[in-house]
Amino acid sequence: MNDDYLWDGQGEVDPEIARLERALAPFQYQPASHKAPFQRKTRQSWRMPVALAAAALILTAASIAWRTRTAHNLSGWTIYTSDASPRVLRRGQVIETGPKSSARLESSTIGEVHIDPQSRIRLVNATNANHTLALDHGTIHAFIWAPPRQFVVDTPSATTVDLGCEYTLQVAPDGTGVLKVEMGWVAFQWKNLESFIPAGAACRTRSGRGPGTPYFLDASDTLKHELARFDESNDPDAVGHILSSAQPHDALTLWHLMTRTQGPERLKVFARFAELVPLPATVTEEKIAAGDPETLNACWNALGFGTTDWWREWKRRW
Repeated sequence: MNDDYLWDGQGEVDPEIARLERALAPFQYQPASHKAPFQRKTRQSWRMPVALAAAALILTAASIAWRTRTAHNLSGWTIYTSDASPRVLRRGQVIETGPKSSARLESSTIGEVHIDPQSRIRLVNATNANHTLALDHGTIHAFIWAPPRQFVVDTPSATTVDLGCEYTLQVAPDGTGVLKVEMGWVAFQWKNLESFIPAGAACRTRSGRGPGTPYFLDASDTLKHELARFDESNDPDAVGHILSSAQPHDALTLWHLMTRTQGPERLKVFARFAELVPLPATVTEEKIAAGDPETLNACWNALGFGTTDWWREWKRRW
């Protein structure tokens, strides 16, 4: 509702105010007839108090409606900028930073989000169970202390789900981006495609194709280059270069590759994975070739990053 309506009748009228006006219309002041002096005096004696009471009632209802709506839209996030005093962020609010400006969002229960110059971000949702931002383009640095899964950032090409972490997320105007995790874990999800990125690792995301294959930042340049080629075109020739350059800590990348390849390429990835990671006897080449979920879970558990229990819990929420 536009507050100007209460004073000059201009702007949008709140439905509750319109209802009150219709109900009080019979008591509206009307000019008295010149033919009935006695009646004019009698009517004026009670109409003025009623009109004043009606006006007070409308103002009170308008104030309650405005406060209720405002409280409903408040998010618990405070925005800090260099050119304005701190203010509470509202759901649906858009933040855009210029070439030389930045901003910081803070929530006592969720965490901090630093917004770099030339960025556009929106607050989509803010409830006890879920806080969602949408990064249309630009760069943010998030430090989250909320329980896992409560903080989410949507991008044009993937959804970033915090699993207790600190990370940097960059999104280009064309929707492509890269996520770098400094602490904890982040899950990247798009349709049925999922990537899990631990501290020290990164993952690209492609518009219309979702997240790519995670890799550790200290991986060889050859692995990173060939991985980008595979993510872009699914070129099987790139798989061979990735496998020949993979070191033990690149097993995380190979596990994701097993879920993104099929047939002979998947078996090649599994063979190299088995050379780098000790596997239980229940993991067989036949089960890997068939894409058996329990066998893939057993391969994940062998990485030493914990079991897939937390993974399944994350998937229940999304």
